[in-house]
Amino acid sequence: MLSSATTKLVQSETKLFLRDPIALFFGLVFPSVLLLALGGFFPGFADEPSADLGFLRYIDAYTPIAIGLGLATLGLVTLAPILGTYRQFGILRRLRTTPIHPARLLWAQMALHLVVAILALVGAMTVAVVAFDVVFPENVVAFVFVFLLGAGAIFSVGLLVGALARTTSAAAAIGMSIYFPLLFLGGVWIPRQVMPDGLRLVSDLTPLGAAVAAMDDAWFAGTLSVAPLLVMAAYIVVVGFLAIRVFRWE
Repeated sequence: MLSSATTKLVQSETKLFLRDPIALFFGLVFPSVLLLALGGFFPGFADEPSADLGFLRYIDAYTPIAIGLGLATLGLVTLAPILGTYRQFGILRRLRTTPIHPARLLWAQMALHLVVAILALVGAMTVAVVAFDVVFPENVVAFVFVFLLGAGAIFSVGLLVGALARTTSAAAAIGMSIYFPLLFLGGVWIPRQVMPDGLRLVSDLTPLGAAVAAMDDAWFAGTLSVAPLLVMAAYIVVVGFLAIRVFRWE
């Protein structure tokens, strides 16, 4: 269980997060808004199944993609710059003079972003199922498992960016330079089902691509492939370890 000091830190970080309308919108609401916009305004997006997508509708195929986009946004657009900001303005250094160890700040941020990710997931799934009759995941337990694994993999990348960046602008620049290629490889512009084989192979090796692939498996097939699980686990272990090793408090 979290200590009272860590709990208070989580509460404090939550209040700060809620005061940032941009982070709140893109981290919490944007996946649901994206699905509403795609399904409501793009002709044919929520209508007939497409043979190119394995006889799924476009809205079906894009639901796991939108959920993965939410994870990438939280890990690279909000988490990484927050850590850069705290380092730039000496907040981490000042924390070292208090009884609260600075490492608790990292745990607080990870816990906060995971909670926001779960809320964004619930919102996106509600929109997909209620508004567009997207089928509920075939294997809910497997889906939750791969969602958490994907969050761990993507957040590890964000933590590494935050560990390396000395300022807010540096963290934002590095994070965005990773964010947009990840979105492309995760299927935001070209669904993974219609990617050329070579491009899909590259996608499989990215944390977002592996997460979307695993969520597709759990959602539409009810089974899991080993390869994307290994990729996500590797990011958690390797990138997470690197983030811890290179992290500096000031």
